[in-house]
Amino acid sequence: MAHGQARGCKTPLGRGARRQSGQPAAQARDRAPRAVTARVAAATFLSLLAGCATLPPPAAEDDWLARCAALQALDAWTLAGRIAVAAGEDGFSGGLRWAQVRDRADIAVSGPMGGKGLAIRVESGRAAVLVDGEPLADAESERLLVRHFGAGQALPVAEMRYWVLGVPVPGMAAEETLGGDRRLARLVQSGWQVRYDRYLGVGALSLPARIEMTREDLRLRVIASDWQLPP
Repeated sequence: MAHGQARGCKTPLGRGARRQSGQPAAQARDRAPRAVTARVAAATFLSLLAGCATLPPPAAEDDWLARCAALQALDAWTLAGRIAVAAGEDGFSGGLRWAQVRDRADIAVSGPMGGKGLAIRVESGRAAVLVDGEPLADAESERLLVRHFGAGQALPVAEMRYWVLGVPVPGMAAEETLGGDRRLARLVQSGWQVRYDRYLGVGALSLPARIEMTREDLRLRVIASDWQLPP
């Protein structure tokens, strides 16, 4: 993303310098125009200083950089809504509750297994699956994730922690497209394409309300109906 150039005060060019007469003139006669010119120049200079005292708002790109940094630093939040997953011809949908505290994510999905509750806990880079509160063995967890979240595709939970907030993962290459409201509209990162269709006002922030993440034939759609942030 190209950064906008910093704006500053520029002294506007005048209509042209006063031309000197080709004929000699008395010093007394020249003093008055010079005095007037000096007063005009002083007034112009003061008006420019006043204009510089109230600088224009920062460039939209700078607003985006500040917003991005603030959201990337947010390490505790809860999202409630719905999730839909499609992998080829297979798929499911269900209720979603995602609680993030630093590097630990507790993701609860209701409805995909005949009404049983499916939970994914991610901590220190490892994902564990719980069904109705009972943890599965690692091999069972892997089979279940592959079954419900795509054949052989890794569920990008570590990246999704940032994507659902409407920002890229820090420190990783990304292609970002901002919308007319200067919020993230499209993101390409880690082989995934992420699209943001709608945002919700959450206190002083605006957070995504509808997110779609796709990679090859795997598509995840998250609809956030409620965000909870720490006070």
